[in-house]
Amino acid sequence: MKKQIHPAAKTYLIRGALHLLLLLALSAIPFALAQSPSRGTTEGSAAKHGSTLPAVPQFSSGTLGARLLIASPPPEAPQTVLYDQYNNAGANVTASNSFTDLPTFSADSADDFVVPAGQTWAVQSIDVDGEYFVGAGPATDWNVLFYVDNAGFPGAQVYNSTHQPVQRNGRTFTINLPTSAMLNPGTYWVEIQANMVFGTQGQWGWTNRTVTSYNAAVWRNPGGSLGSCPTGGRRGATCGIDASAPDQVYRLNGTIVSAQLGNISTRAFVQTGDNVMIGGFIVQGTAPKRVIIRAIGPELTQYGVPNPMADPTLELHDGTGALIASNDNWQQTIIGGIITANQVVAIQSSGHAPGDPRESAIIAELPPGNYTAIVRGVTNTTGVALAEVYNLSSSSDSILRNISTRSFVQTGDNIMIGGFIVQGSTPRRVVIRAIGPELGAPPYNIPNALANPTLELHNGSGALIASNDNWMTTILGGIITSDQVHDIMDSGHAPTDPRESAIIATLPPGNYTAIVRGVDNTTGVGLVEVYDLD
Repeated sequence: MKKQIHPAAKTYLIRGALHLLLLLALSAIPFALAQSPSRGTTEGSAAKHGSTLPAVPQFSSGTLGARLLIASPPPEAPQTVLYDQYNNAGANVTASNSFTDLPTFSADSADDFVVPAGQTWAVQSIDVDGEYFVGAGPATDWNVLFYVDNAGFPGAQVYNSTHQPVQRNGRTFTINLPTSAMLNPGTYWVEIQANMVFGTQGQWGWTNRTVTSYNAAVWRNPGGSLGSCPTGGRRGATCGIDASAPDQVYRLNGTIVSAQLGNISTRAFVQTGDNVMIGGFIVQGTAPKRVIIRAIGPELTQYGVPNPMADPTLELHDGTGALIASNDNWQQTIIGGIITANQVVAIQSSGHAPGDPRESAIIAELPPGNYTAIVRGVTNTTGVALAEVYNLSSSSDSILRNISTRSFVQTGDNIMIGGFIVQGSTPRRVVIRAIGPELGAPPYNIPNALANPTLELHNGSGALIASNDNWMTTILGGIITSDQVHDIMDSGHAPTDPRESAIIATLPPGNYTAIVRGVDNTTGVGLVEVYDLD
C-alpha cells in the first residue's frame, strides 16, 4: 500500500461557538480558545493552539487557530478489507463526539456503504482517519453503530457497540468490535463517535473525503447548540460543513462468512399455560457457539404493533429440558446455571442490547446440542412478543440451524411471524413447515392445536415469494416452479398430517419471513419451523 500524506486538517467555525462563549461569559467560566466546541479547526496564523481567549465580541468573525496536522500512512488492515474508503482525503475533519460535560454540543457523523448481493459480512474492525483538535485527547472510548439504509439516510439501527477502546497509529484510529457486526446484502450506514470530556480532552474530527461513494455523509447535532442540523442532514449540502469533501475516510475489515442460517426471530401473541411462546434451535458443529437470546415486548410499540407484552421474561433450557439460564429485565443479571457473572456490559457491547429495560436478554456460550427459549409475561400477563436468537461469533466450527417456534396463532396482528437470515455468499436449501394437527396428537397432546395451518414465505423486501396450504398440494408461483411433494418426502421432514404446510426453497443470502395463519381465520397452537437441508 502506498504511503498517503494529505493536507492540514481544518474545519469551519460556526455560530454555535459564539453561543457557547456567550453562555460561558455569563457564567464567569474562564475557558480558553482551545476549549471552544466547534465543528473542527481552521488553519490560521493569528492564534495558536492553547492561546488565550480573545474578547467575546471578536468571536462574531475571524478564524480559530489550530496546529498543523500531518497524516501518517494508514496501517495495513488486520483482517480482510471488506470495504475501503481510505483514500481521497480532504483538508478538513468533521466533529463526531459525545461530550459528558457539554451534551448539547455532541454531534455524530455517518457514511454509507453496500454489502454486495450474495455476500454476508462479519465486520470485525473499523479504521477511521481523523485527529484531535482544540485539545490533545485522548478520547475516553468510542461508539460504533450500524444502521440499515432508509431512502438514502440512516434507518433502523442493526448493531451498536459503545464504549470501546481504540488503537491509534498517527491519524488512523482502529476500533476492534467485541462481537462481529453480521451484515447481509444491502445498503448500510456506519457511525463513529468519540466519547470525550471537552474541558480536558478537547474534540475529535473524522477526516472528510473529496469523492462521494453512494450517498454523501450525514451529520447531526441533536442538542442544537451548534446551530445546524439538529435532526440530521447531508453534511455538506444541508448542514453547510465542507461541501467540497462530502464523504468520510474509513475502512471496514472482517470476513465474508460461509452460507448458514442465523439470527432467528419469531413474533406472536404470548398467552399463559400451554400458550406461551417456545422457540427451539440447534447448535451444530464441533465447537461452542456464542449467542444472545432476547425477549422483546415494549420496543414493538415504536413499530405500530398493538398490544405489545409489557414485561417479558426469558428462560433457556437445554436438550434434557433442564433450565440453564433465565432473565427478567436485561439490566439485572440473574446468576445461576450457566450464567456465572454479570452480563449487562457484555449485552451492551454485543450490538443487540434491548431498547427497553423491561425486556430480557441472555448471552450464552452453548456447546453443540438442542436448546429451547421460553417467553412468558410477568405475573401471567399476555401480549405480542418477539423471541430472538442472534449469532455473536463468525466461526465456521459451529452453526445455528433447524429453528422452530411454537405459539398460539390468532388472527390479524396476532398471527405467528417467524424471521430468519441466510448468511454467507451462496444460496441455502431449506424446508419451512407450518405444523398444527400433529401437536394435538400423541405423544404431544397439546390442547387447542391449530387445525389447518397455512404458510407464506416473504423475502427481505416483504414480497410474497412462496405459499402453501396442505403440503401434498404444491402451489406454483414465485420461486416455486414445479411440484414439491416428492422433494418434501425425500427431505426427511415431511409433515405427518396432510393439512399441514411445507415449502422447500433454495434461498440466496438475505432476510426472510415465514407467516403462519389458520385457514378461514381459525386459531390454535401452531409451530413454524425452518430446517437446513445443506
